[in-house]
Amino acid sequence: MKYTPKLPDTEVNHPSENLLVTALKLMVSLAVIVTLVYWVLLAAVDYTVEHLSVENEKRLMSYVNVDFNLSQAQPNAYLQQVTQKLAECANLPYHVQTYLLDEDTINAFAVPGGKIVVTRGMLEHLKNENELASVIGHELGHFKHRDHLKGLGKSLVLGVLSMIVAENYGTAFATTLQVSDARYSQSQELAADLFGVDVLACAYGGVKDAYTLFMRMDKGKRWKYFLASHPDFHKRVVTIRKYIQQKGYRTDNKVIPLASF
Repeated sequence: MKYTPKLPDTEVNHPSENLLVTALKLMVSLAVIVTLVYWVLLAAVDYTVEHLSVENEKRLMSYVNVDFNLSQAQPNAYLQQVTQKLAECANLPYHVQTYLLDEDTINAFAVPGGKIVVTRGMLEHLKNENELASVIGHELGHFKHRDHLKGLGKSLVLGVLSMIVAENYGTAFATTLQVSDARYSQSQELAADLFGVDVLACAYGGVKDAYTLFMRMDKGKRWKYFLASHPDFHKRVVTIRKYIQQKGYRTDNKVIPLASF
């Protein structure tokens, strides 16, 4: 067979698609892959945690260093009374102790090991015991859903993926992981809100003032919550209202004044 030479294809170095478009497609594809891997790994973490025995949970938490010194807070009989009332409905496998922290910030948080801390600033911002119960019920929701353990798994997943992405692609896809992490954390907070509504209805016979605190704290500027660990207050109010309607909970139960603290 006779060889017939010919010139190379002149289109080899001139692709039909714009190189910028090709690069953009590759970046979007990689962002989607990173997001999918992140959510698949989180689903695996959640499944493992939800099927972990109470004994193994306690064993794991005994190795965790909590970044909060409880000596800064003091046990409070009134807070404990409200907590116990709600805990009977929460059906947790361990006792929960609630502490009062003498700080002006408006905050409440769950500490791994069955501890809840409520600041004096939060108590001074509340209008009645019903609102206090919704706050404590939310924190009980974190214990019920084992969010402290899921948080440890999430931190590990996020750390490993961030290292891999940064090492191979710089920081270009860091925002992708931040957005995914924010969505996951916000979903946990909303789930804790709804659990708080459930135990409020159980313990108080209704859900009066289940979301009034969030209404007062809603200052707009919802764009600020895009990468935040908590959803914006408006979204929380809307979600809780819809949930109350779906569950048919009473909203005309008695309003109980705050006791002295």
